[in-house]
Amino acid sequence: MAEAHDTGRARRTRNLLFEQALEAEKKGDLKAALEKYKMALQIDQNFFDAWLNAGAIYTRQGKGDKAITCYQRALVSKNDVRGHYNLAVEYYKKGDFKESEKALKSVLKLDTRYLNAHLLLGYVYGKTGRNDKSEISIRNALKIDPQNYQAQTALALLYFHTDRPELALRQVNILLTKAPEDKVLLGLSAKISLSGGDLRQAAAGFRKVAARDPELKKFYESLRGEVPQEKKKSIRQKREKIETQAKKTAKDMLDLSLLQFFDGEPEHALATLEKLTAALEAKKIKKP
Repeated sequence: MAEAHDTGRARRTRNLLFEQALEAEKKGDLKAALEKYKMALQIDQNFFDAWLNAGAIYTRQGKGDKAITCYQRALVSKNDVRGHYNLAVEYYKKGDFKESEKALKSVLKLDTRYLNAHLLLGYVYGKTGRNDKSEISIRNALKIDPQNYQAQTALALLYFHTDRPELALRQVNILLTKAPEDKVLLGLSAKISLSGGDLRQAAAGFRKVAARDPELKKFYESLRGEVPQEKKKSIRQKREKIETQAKKTAKDMLDLSLLQFFDGEPEHALATLEKLTAALEAKKIKKP
């Protein structure tokens, strides 16, 4: 009888600490919330929700390794889609695509209709060069919710990166009717125009992005993030070579604008595009 009473009291204390942690989170006091979760876990080491929420705080704090430890420990307590999915996200951010894929497949074993797992798996396949599987996963997400904005955007990006610009542009234009201010879509539209040699349309697209984000910070980061570290030095060298040329063709200026973007100077890239557009309109330079 006494043992049962002690167990009941411990559970009540555990639950009270958990509620206090939730209140602290609502107030933005993550430090206090984390301490309360830890205290609850000292009482019950198999308290799934406390492990999960503690991991989420570490995620918000950018402490990925600690978050992973919490999610792994949560899964020891209970085989739950939330633990597997959160683990997959952390591994994805670390660039450990093998472990991320493993965790996502565990999610889908438990719930085949977990849309975000299909979508993230599509990104994992894309990052590892398995574009056919990437498209299947994205389309699986769209089967669950055909109007899902993230999945539709992912499909547009996939089309672009697999050299299907017409499909990519069609998808982007559909999405822009729903979200005309979306800088990612505007940037992608400009990149499609640029890759197709439609310099006037590309320049207009880049101007729209600049108008919505004067420093082009987000768009620049999306471009820059696509470049492997070992190639950045090569980009700088190619840029400097074109800049020193006395005469530049349209292709040279087009290449230079992209190199300037990738080299971290989006304002110079826009200026180069503007010069190129003006030159083309004045017929002072031939199209590439």
